[in-house]
Amino acid sequence: MENENNSKRKNTTNTINDFHDDILTHIISFLPIKDAFRTTLLSKRWVLLCRSLPVLHINDDGVKNEKDLIQFRQMLDAVMFSPRSQDSTHKSFKLTCCSILWDANVDCFNMDKWIEAATGLRVEYLYLHLFENPLTLTIFCCKTLVVLHLTDIHVPNMFDCSLHLPLLKILYLFSVRFQDSVDFTKLLYGCPKLDCLSTLFVEPAVTTFEANAGITAEGYFNPLSNLISAVVDVPYKAVSNVKFLSVFGILDTEEINSYNNGFPVFGNLIELQLCWIHGIHDYVEVVKMLQNCPKLQALRIEKNWEYPDHVPKCVSSHLTTCRIELYEAMEADFRFASYILKNARLLQVMTICRTLTPKPIESPKNLEDLSSCPKISPTCKLELI
Repeated sequence: MENENNSKRKNTTNTINDFHDDILTHIISFLPIKDAFRTTLLSKRWVLLCRSLPVLHINDDGVKNEKDLIQFRQMLDAVMFSPRSQDSTHKSFKLTCCSILWDANVDCFNMDKWIEAATGLRVEYLYLHLFENPLTLTIFCCKTLVVLHLTDIHVPNMFDCSLHLPLLKILYLFSVRFQDSVDFTKLLYGCPKLDCLSTLFVEPAVTTFEANAGITAEGYFNPLSNLISAVVDVPYKAVSNVKFLSVFGILDTEEINSYNNGFPVFGNLIELQLCWIHGIHDYVEVVKMLQNCPKLQALRIEKNWEYPDHVPKCVSSHLTTCRIELYEAMEADFRFASYILKNARLLQVMTICRTLTPKPIESPKNLEDLSSCPKISPTCKLELI
């Protein structure tokens, strides 16, 4: 009996220190990085635990003065350069440095070293928000990266960079400024397994790309063969294989002819979102695009549009859902909505999302009449939001 009691006491967890290292590391990973490192005061064991975290999400929210900045740098040095961390695998590394106290000329060296240390630890998910600080090019040679998310970053010239991200599947670029316009194209074609692409406010504008690094001898973009989903403001030729596409902005006719040779055929596209909210868009170009989407089933539009004079096949024969954002109860919007209802034979759901700030010139009649508007699809359901 006494032996049984002794055995039970040995298997009983009395304090948090009785947990295995793997369990404690998992618990610490849910804490903000500053709180996590406060646990290092407990004992040397906790110091080692903190320096071997597989997930590191670090931001400078608490940096209010020079003293805070010095402590922040010291903390990152301790995390990234400790001998224990060099033997670890960081699945995820997220670094946000948005304080106005950062000096790009002085601190870029520190940032480069932290990021290089992360990529050297077989990181798979990398998120960097550096508030216009220059980016070390070593991340573009990381063989373990699966997800790369860059925000508010300046990318220096890649002339001498051997760009290769063999496992990258998801690339997100928001407000990223490339020093050389062709480098963005090189980045895309250095990601052979890329299946999800999101770009917004990428500079220089993609229409200034030189005819190389991913553009064929004829001057057209080679499509990214594995791409499935794209949210882009880049030339359509590069993303013509996708199944899901959101477009923010459109090239004018001269740019289309110069870089895309017109709209490419989106042979796999089943869902399309079009978002141009500045002024009335030339619907002729939209129709040209829709005519090259033979399998399109879902269309989401953030207007404004000119009224079309003919019906693309994808609208009449394939479209099953349509969503119109920022709907205003005015003649132009009513005509476009009724156009879809009258011509989409397979339409199942038409969703109308009204603008949150109605204009005085709007007429309630243009909203009420939608309910009685003729529908060519007998199963179509109209939703007004």
